[in-house]
Amino acid sequence: MAIFWILGIGIALLVVSPPIAGYIFSSLTLYSHRQPIVRTPKEYGMAYEDVSFPSIDGIRLAGWFIPVRGVADKAVILTHPFPFNRHGFLARHQGFPPLCGIDVDLLTTARALHQAGYPVLMFDFRNHGESGAGRTGIGLNEYQDVLGAVDYLRGRPDLEKPEIGFVSFCMGANATLIALAKGAERVAPVRFVVAIQPVSAGVFVREYLRAVYTPLSVPLAGIVDWFLQRRGGYPLAAMTPLPCLKDVKAPVLYIQAPGDRWTTVADTQSFYDGTPGEKEIWWIEGITRRFDTYNYVGEHPERIIAFVKGRFSR
Repeated sequence: MAIFWILGIGIALLVVSPPIAGYIFSSLTLYSHRQPIVRTPKEYGMAYEDVSFPSIDGIRLAGWFIPVRGVADKAVILTHPFPFNRHGFLARHQGFPPLCGIDVDLLTTARALHQAGYPVLMFDFRNHGESGAGRTGIGLNEYQDVLGAVDYLRGRPDLEKPEIGFVSFCMGANATLIALAKGAERVAPVRFVVAIQPVSAGVFVREYLRAVYTPLSVPLAGIVDWFLQRRGGYPLAAMTPLPCLKDVKAPVLYIQAPGDRWTTVADTQSFYDGTPGEKEIWWIEGITRRFDTYNYVGEHPERIIAFVKGRFSR
């Protein structure tokens, strides 16, 4: 008799578990788990200001402005991945379900840019860190936050008609590329984008499930997609910067580890191929864990700094 109970429970779990998992993953995608702000630029010897400004659709965004002495005519905006905050990702604060056991420190990249002589703006996207609430769109909503950041820099009195550049990670790269396509006159001061591991959400969810939960879990992506759309989100297939890239005029440096198990080389290559203007791609070999790439570029920023210096006017 016990065997029938065990079989019954097993069948019930097979029926119920996928919808529950789909709902949980759709919740994580739509609303993220907020990482607390526990590090500041001061730990890296950088003076900073706590700042706040609106997205172009009115959501309050919190951030830091790291100035240089005097009035500057160039500045860099650093945008973070999902589900990070402005300073990075701490595994112990990631909530459930766990995404990754690796800590990521974006302040090392900010320090390299600051040491190169540039003011840096770092901020939390909507529904991340200390910023206001809003649904996540893996770039499709967050591009409005990017344009709000550009407006903010253009209005600072210690920046004189600044040229602006972006160093943007994952969702931040998606949002930045979409903003450059949709931003019209707002993005006129933008001189370049360093796009570190932009991604199509449909590819990411599929490959993440395959890598973390075995290939048997890949069909769960369809359930996640179903819940996303019925809860007011975008289809997974729509959450990609690819359709906007034809309208990106600024030079782009794409960065990707081809061994990253949470995406595909073909997805990154499609971004590069779809960008009509000046572009480069830096394949970082020997890395298989996505978050290690975020740390790698901060620890080895030389190529990024060279690209930045070469695209700002002298």
